[in-house]
Amino acid sequence: MKIDFGIINYNGGDSLAKCVKSIRDLQGVETGIFIYDNNSQDNSLDGIDNAVIEKSEKNRGYAGACNALLGKMNSEIQVLCNMDLEFDENWGREVLTAFENNPEYGSVASFVMEKSGVVNSVGVEFYPDMHAANIEMEASEEKQVFGCYGAVMAFRKEAAQKAGFLEEPFFLFYEETEWYLRHNLLNFPTLFCPRAIVWHERSKTTVRYSPLKLFYGERNRIRTAIHYLPFGYLPKIPFYSFKRYLRTSVKNAGETKNSKIYLVYILLKAWLCGIFGKKPVFKLTGKDKKKVLKLIGEYAKKDFY
Repeated sequence: MKIDFGIINYNGGDSLAKCVKSIRDLQGVETGIFIYDNNSQDNSLDGIDNAVIEKSEKNRGYAGACNALLGKMNSEIQVLCNMDLEFDENWGREVLTAFENNPEYGSVASFVMEKSGVVNSVGVEFYPDMHAANIEMEASEEKQVFGCYGAVMAFRKEAAQKAGFLEEPFFLFYEETEWYLRHNLLNFPTLFCPRAIVWHERSKTTVRYSPLKLFYGERNRIRTAIHYLPFGYLPKIPFYSFKRYLRTSVKNAGETKNSKIYLVYILLKAWLCGIFGKKPVFKLTGKDKKKVLKLIGEYAKKDFY
């Protein structure tokens, strides 16, 4: 079976070439490669051949690029991924086997590792304020997870078509979480496959703990929470968020060079933009909102409580 790969590129440098090569080196699977370039200013596209490449005149963000790629890919199994990934040579076989053996699943999540050997993600868990965090621990068994890690999402075409396009106004961050909320509500669950290994050069363009990530992640989380959660639950969110900020500020102390005052300003701006900004368009019922709340509990970050 063929897998179509949609790669989002933005100033990827030689990482894009390495990603493409790893896809072409996959064993036991036919591949199609589609690249959407978000107005890169480097030479990362030089030397890339035998791929469908679209160059944008502006940066449409991750969500916009994903949408453009979804409109081009046509295989029954499709992938959206960052340019800073390298796939294990057996990844394709393992993913196709997982889909074949588990027809009830709409997506297959990969075992994402950093090149240093640190686990990047084996699934997603939620804080009670709807903040999504990667599960960074060893895992050796297949299991149902909330959704795919945004850097590499493998899914059936049917699931993507029914879930619709990603929220382009989100631009960056949390767009895959909102998308996989839809997958779950539409009964397209995700299976984690520990043998589908991907190596990820994390945060190559956005930098960990940066104000950029803080702003978009928090703004889009607030937009999603207001739209997807029952009204009676919303007043609890600021208290849960404050508790999370206290915990993560201690954990990540020294990882950012920005002042605390500036980070507080970014948070306030994100909350205001999230509360008064454009909300997701996916239509929900009261029953759907209760199901979302149940999902947060099912995939909860247990050590937070």
